[in-house]
Amino acid sequence: MSSMKNLRLALAVLLPLAALSDPLPGYSAPGDPPEISGEELQDSNGPFEHKWLFIARILHRDVMKLRDEQFQRDFGEPSANMTNYASVRIKTPLIHPSDGCYLKNFGAQRCLRRIYAGLSTYREYLSKVERENLTAAQVTDIKLRTTSLLNIIKEKVDDAPIQPHPISELPDGSAWTQRTVTHSVLYNLEVFLKETTRAINFINKKLGNHINKEIKESKWSSEKHSHE
Repeated sequence: MSSMKNLRLALAVLLPLAALSDPLPGYSAPGDPPEISGEELQDSNGPFEHKWLFIARILHRDVMKLRDEQFQRDFGEPSANMTNYASVRIKTPLIHPSDGCYLKNFGAQRCLRRIYAGLSTYREYLSKVERENLTAAQVTDIKLRTTSLLNIIKEKVDDAPIQPHPISELPDGSAWTQRTVTHSVLYNLEVFLKETTRAINFINKKLGNHINKEIKESKWSSEKHSHE
């Protein structure tokens, strides 16, 4: 009996860890675009909780494809060589441990607010990407899906104002500068979306309806203080 309790305790600790540290289903290897199954396609028209995860996965896949297309076209090298250009990338929003999106200090509201602020910034930056003569339909789809995901996240966060991420004006100038800036935006957005998808997946699987309860309690608290 004691050994069975120990096993249950171990599983209770290890399973949540796997949710954020392991690749999500469909992520066969780092750098590979996620595969979308027929079941997930069906889910996209199903419950609200499935829809935002589906959009995030499709968005991540499309950004990864566009990132590779731009790098191969503008740098004339295979995607595997992107690591050689880390020093020329500009800083754009990324998800950090302090943002509450990792298991150690996970906070659904804090994480979603950070994701919302970061995606809002990238939506602005995508206008520059749109001018770089990449696959027009793909860029348009990415912008539309980004807006859709933002709208869903907005419904899930409390009523307190979201601190926007400072939107710095992107450098402009030589053809080289334009290439590296576009690469930076797409490369960092892919990383941002990968962590976003993991966080949403964790919220769906481990928190379920608790995120909605957290929102209601947060809104009730805000309304109570406003009347005091």
